[in-house]
Amino acid sequence: MVSIRTMTNSDIDEVSMLISELNMNEESYIGYCGTEVQEIANSFVEDITDVPYTESFVVAYEEGELVGVLGFDASLENNSAEIWGPFVKETEWVNQLWAEMEKLLPPEIHNLSMFTSNQNRRLLSFAKELGFVKQSEQTILTVSREDRHQIKGEPIVELTEEYFSEIKQLHNKAFPETYYNGQQLIECLSPNRKVFIVKKSNQLKGYIYVEAEPAFGEASIEYMAVIDSERGKGFGKQLVNGAVQWIFTYEDIAFITLCVDAANETAIKLYKTVGFERRHDLVFFTKE
Repeated sequence: MVSIRTMTNSDIDEVSMLISELNMNEESYIGYCGTEVQEIANSFVEDITDVPYTESFVVAYEEGELVGVLGFDASLENNSAEIWGPFVKETEWVNQLWAEMEKLLPPEIHNLSMFTSNQNRRLLSFAKELGFVKQSEQTILTVSREDRHQIKGEPIVELTEEYFSEIKQLHNKAFPETYYNGQQLIECLSPNRKVFIVKKSNQLKGYIYVEAEPAFGEASIEYMAVIDSERGKGFGKQLVNGAVQWIFTYEDIAFITLCVDAANETAIKLYKTVGFERRHDLVFFTKE
């Protein structure tokens, strides 16, 4: 018999190992969650904060063994939540997990999203049953320290306060529905989370936002945009080259990850020129 309850601190290690195990397999891969056990465990404590994991995740145990987990990472400011899972060893517990998790959703959450491999047939079917709507297909690309191509120095500079207003405007225009709006992007800045820009005659041309996680040996490029009138002039490649160079100044970082619309072949080609390779093809779903 399966016992389903809310997650506690004592579950973190087992839950992280289960997610890691299932996310190693393309047929059960979910894009939000990663594959490194310690990074997943850290995310529960450090990243899932608007509604803590002890109030947003449910676990299923059968005869003392963890057999399933499902939860959400809420953004109350954006009235949205990213669904983590369901991570299950057997599909028979999925509906029960979902029913219990739904009870935990705050009333201010109006939009749910799922992000899964296009080979995760179980979740694709489950998302359809629940009324989720496919919004886009995305591609995950990675580059490792060893595999990156030789990169020449590129003149990008760290964002300064004089460009905050322009960056917020450009970001909100380029990414109108995303997890960080322009103001949140500025508030995220830290020694390991940076915005770099390119400018010419003190005129902003584009920006790139990166997150370094040296403790886990990885980093990600989260956003990049170039002003419409300045596209096709090499600013995008300049930003990527410069960002990759900066990230690999951290000796502990082994690889960089990014996500791009699968239909954006221009961007994918750009990233490949720096050494990125395609790793996962994902489907993004939402439900009101």
